[in-house]
Parts: sequence; C-alpha cells; structure tokens
Amino acid sequence: MKASSNKFAQLEPLTLEGLTREVKETLATTNLLGQHKIFSSADLWNIQRQAKERVQRRFI
Repeated sequence: MKASSNKFAQLEPLTLEGLTREVKETLATTNLLGQHKIFSSADLWNIQRQAKERVQRRFI
C-alpha cells in the first residue's frame, strides 16, 4: 500500500479563497423571544420522578 504524506486534497487557489472567506451573519433574535420556557420546581420534580421510574424498570 502506498503511503501519502499529503492528507489534504489539492485545491485551486480560487476555490481555497472561497472556502476561507469570512461569513458575517446575525441571528434574528426577535423570533426567539417567545420560545424560552421558565424552568420551575414542578419541572425538576417531574424529571426526578421519571428517573426513579427508569431505575425501577431496570431491576424488574
């Protein structure tokens, strides 16, 4: 089997420049405002309850 010291594919200079160009993007934060749910103690209780059920099923 022939071993190669160059592990990267050869790219043309124009293609390499296109791949390494910086892209400046911004997120639309106006659409994300209503998606955050407040984590309550009831949510924590539910997670712990479900974990206990999973552990009990493991030993049946």
